[in-house]
Amino acid sequence: EKGSLRFNLERMNELEAFWIDDEPKETRGFHQVLVSEPYHPWWENWWPQGHMIGWEHTFVHEITHLLDCIVNDKPVAPIGADFEDGYRCAVICDAILESAASKRQVDCKY
Repeated sequence: EKGSLRFNLERMNELEAFWIDDEPKETRGFHQVLVSEPYHPWWENWWPQGHMIGWEHTFVHEITHLLDCIVNDKPVAPIGADFEDGYRCAVICDAILESAASKRQVDCKY
């Protein structure tokens, strides 16, 4: 509701962020955010800023977060996906398939 993120698997060190309330609205749009800067919460575990991260690093972050939540009895969300996220994803996938088969727009109902 406040914006969007885009991710390109070919540019793993970047996210594109769009915020609804950016001002001035004439220049509103997607902005590149480097995730290899020292302010990123997990970057301290890797090498100096500006170096590439790879596909495997995303899984290291995911399992680190999951294990920390299990060991310390913390919720996985909002950083990690929970069962509600999985359910909503399945509903969206079902709506995509139904829409493609029927050639019409299908509402997602949770």
